[in-house]
Amino acid sequence: MNPSAKLVNDLHVRDGRTLRSREIEENDRVAGTSSKKKRPPRLHVLLASEAPVGVVFRRGPTKRVRVAIWNRTDDIFKLGPWFQGRIFADRSDLSPDGRHMIYFAMGGVAWAIPATGGTWTAISTLPSLKATALWGQGDTWSGGGMFTSNRSFWLDADDNTSLIRDDSGFRREPYRPRQSRMERDGWVRIKNGTKDPVFEKTIREGWILRRIGWDPRYELEEPGECNLELPDWEWAEWDRKRLVWAEGGCLRAARLGTHKLGSVRTLYDFNEPSP
Repeated sequence: MNPSAKLVNDLHVRDGRTLRSREIEENDRVAGTSSKKKRPPRLHVLLASEAPVGVVFRRGPTKRVRVAIWNRTDDIFKLGPWFQGRIFADRSDLSPDGRHMIYFAMGGVAWAIPATGGTWTAISTLPSLKATALWGQGDTWSGGGMFTSNRSFWLDADDNTSLIRDDSGFRREPYRPRQSRMERDGWVRIKNGTKDPVFEKTIREGWILRRIGWDPRYELEEPGECNLELPDWEWAEWDRKRLVWAEGGCLRAARLGTHKLGSVRTLYDFNEPSP
């Protein structure tokens, strides 16, 4: 069995909570979206490019993050421990085989390592966040990185970046990749600018998924037929034969129908009580 398949299969048997997806119809009321409820958690997701593995970052309260490993074959989620601090998902990445993660974090009590200066970049072997490689940063001007293969990575470093340890065995690339992580993953920048860049991805039979801005808004367009504005979506991506997205503290999926989304499935509701 290859390592990626082992990681997926382990989600069925390791200690911890595992949950399968449940189906709801598109217009069903979803728990946690009522105005009487507290604000739902923020969600962001990283998908491995060569394995059916994903990582979900569940943020909320502000200074707490929970990481969940997502088996995208069976839509089973394994919830990890709470992390005291913040993980910057837009500066993080998964290795193509889904076995490792590089992430940029701002620490709290649980990660009080003075040498980091309060912010750091780490490489870990999933599902753990324990650093096999660690660089202190001390600010948010730089930090984070991306994988260039299953055995190599690029680190977003500057003069403030300091190596604390590196037992990862990975090769560090000296130059910034020509493509950003989004461009590598198939998104095309159609509007430049530091405030509201626009990215598009053609996903199926002419449908276009559009991301607007760094705090993104999403649109779904079938050219010449319809344009769907999706103001509640905070993350969206094409996952093989389906569209997956986050809204209202839930991770959802649907296939594309004729001029509309098909039946919507809630894969997991992350509106569980915070510690």
